[in-house]
Amino acid sequence: MKKAAALDVYSTSSGLKQISNPVRQKILSELQRRDLSLSEIAQLTGKAQSTLSVHLDKMVKEGLVASRDDPADNRRKIFYLVSKPVGSSVVPREDLNKAVASIIDKSIGTPSSFLKGELRALVIGVEAIGLNMDPVLKDIGRQIGAQLAKHFKSTEIKELVDEVKEFYSHHELGELNVYSLVPLTLIIKDDYDCSDLPDVGKTLCILNEGILESIFNTKTGVPLGVTQSECFGTKMNFCKLVLEPTLYD
Repeated sequence: MKKAAALDVYSTSSGLKQISNPVRQKILSELQRRDLSLSEIAQLTGKAQSTLSVHLDKMVKEGLVASRDDPADNRRKIFYLVSKPVGSSVVPREDLNKAVASIIDKSIGTPSSFLKGELRALVIGVEAIGLNMDPVLKDIGRQIGAQLAKHFKSTEIKELVDEVKEFYSHHELGELNVYSLVPLTLIIKDDYDCSDLPDVGKTLCILNEGILESIFNTKTGVPLGVTQSECFGTKMNFCKLVLEPTLYD
C-alpha cells in the first residue's frame, strides 16, 4: 500500500488548506521565518524561478501568501505569509493511544487534576492519531496570554515573574520557580506526574509556551520567545522553559 504523503494545514480567510506538495511546504515554512523575494526563495528551495512563479501564483490565489513591491527595487516583489499554520501530519502511534487511558485514570481525584488530565489526554491523543497541532496550540496560547496580561501590573521582568508565579499557584497551574533571570528560565512543576508517559520525542507544553511568551512580551515590550524547553512528552516531571529575545516563529 502506498504511504500517504505528509501534509501541512494552513488557515486562510476562505477556510483550511491542505498542502502536500513539498515545494509549497518549503516555501510556506521559509515564509514563516521572514518575507522573501523570488530570488531568495529560489536559493532556499533550489528550484528555478519559473517553477516557483507557478507555485506562488497559485498560493496567492488560494490566500496562502501575498506580495508587495520591494521598496528598493519596484521591479521585484516580496512575498509574505497571509495564512496561519495549523498543524501537520505525523506517524500515528499506538503507544500514545494506550497512554491516554493511563492519563485519565491518574487524573481522577480532584476537579483540577482531572482538568489537567483531560488537557494532556487531548494533546497526546491528537498526536497519537497522526496530527501535530503545535502551531495552532501556540497561537491559542498566545491569545490566552494576551488576555491574561491585562490582569498583571508589572512591566519589569523580576516583578512580573512574581505576579505570574502567584497566578499559577492561585489557579493550581503548578509551582513556578525562576531558574535564572538571564536568560529568563522558568521551571513549572505540579502534582500531575507525566514522567511515566511514552517519550513522544518532543515537548508537549506548546500551549504553555504561547501563554508565557505573550504575557512577557505584552507587559515588558521585549519580544521574548521560548528557545529551549523540557517538558512532558520527553519523560520529564516538570516544564522548563528558556525565554530569550527573539522573533515569533
